[in-house]
Amino acid sequence: MKARRRIHTAQIILVLLLMGPAGAVCPPGDLNGDCRVDHLDLALLAAQWLSEPNDIHRPKGDGVIDAVDLAVLANHWRRMGCPIVINELLAHSHDVAPDWIELHNVSSVPVDVGGWYLSDDERNLYKFRIEDGTVIEPNGYVVFYEDTQFGNPYHPGTLSPFALSENGEMLCLYSGADERYGEHLLIERFGASETWVTFGRHLTSMGTYAFVLMSEPTPGQANALPLVGPVVINEIMYNPPGNRDAEYVELLNISRGLVTLFDFRSLEAWRFTDDGGIDFVFPRDNPVTLEPGEHILLVKDVALVRRMYNVAPHVQTFAWGSGGLSNSGERIRLLKPGEIDEAGTRYWIEVDSVHYSDGTHPENSPDGVDRWPPEADGDGPSLNRIFPSRYGDDPGNWQATIPTPGSTND
Repeated sequence: MKARRRIHTAQIILVLLLMGPAGAVCPPGDLNGDCRVDHLDLALLAAQWLSEPNDIHRPKGDGVIDAVDLAVLANHWRRMGCPIVINELLAHSHDVAPDWIELHNVSSVPVDVGGWYLSDDERNLYKFRIEDGTVIEPNGYVVFYEDTQFGNPYHPGTLSPFALSENGEMLCLYSGADERYGEHLLIERFGASETWVTFGRHLTSMGTYAFVLMSEPTPGQANALPLVGPVVINEIMYNPPGNRDAEYVELLNISRGLVTLFDFRSLEAWRFTDDGGIDFVFPRDNPVTLEPGEHILLVKDVALVRRMYNVAPHVQTFAWGSGGLSNSGERIRLLKPGEIDEAGTRYWIEVDSVHYSDGTHPENSPDGVDRWPPEADGDGPSLNRIFPSRYGDDPGNWQATIPTPGSTND
């Protein structure tokens, strides 16, 4: 039994390199949606050769099937991807309802996941064995529950019962010795969450999927939109011209009610952090409250920012102290307090997060194109969020325009 369950590290590393962090990527040239490139795709391509735009997926996506598409198909001939994704999960139900895990088949063919495994530990992938004969229909879903399945020690597939942590961890799906998709390992890492708030996949403008907090649970259905707000990162001046200390980040209350950046149950304030040295904690003795539609500023130098950008007197402005925003790009986050674990560690729930760039990092994009506007890198404009109510960690929702700290974006 131990020999059968042994996983070779090199195999897992290879799978992760091929699949990527979001897993389940069908190869280019897969025209019929079955997650493999074979004679069926060649037949489709031949039938549409040099035709007008049609409804099949084109390898290069320009609307016309031609020799370039044939080359794409040839370069990926006989390649196969795993069409099953970890699509959504609930990790915080306060024991009044079970955690659950949703898998989704992104292909046009049914997939039998019987004999695959679910686990919350990449060192032990064999915690729950999915029942033989479990088939996920094309574009279909299947949901597994903690109380009756992966957390139930009396279920025949439960080898080591587990539950998902409300403070965040990982979820693994491993295909084991499956004849068709053998040795595929998918891992989704997720952070802390509030009660009844799920994590799920969201398609970004870059064509990649982010695993983020969802606006509502949708087990067995297509995912809802990401949870956005109540306060968002609305403007970023990371490389001001002339004086480095004039950088700032603007927050905006997009909700219809007051938002206090303080949790009275835990007596902890919200905080703002980056990947470098910024770790700003909002006031505890006099908690900050935002009116609906109100902007506030987090800055390096309060007097300088107010003077340089003529900030209105009523705009609340706070200096973050040590550290500064990266000119090349980094992740900035707005956090609120979550639960405390058994070891006494406080976990933080992500209210909003943006991983901006100066536009010169194509290596961080799957298609080799950095879509963040480079004009915000020292030329005067700031990064402005286009639609505050939409998912923010996506360059498609940002533009470079004139700085408007403390007021509505241009």
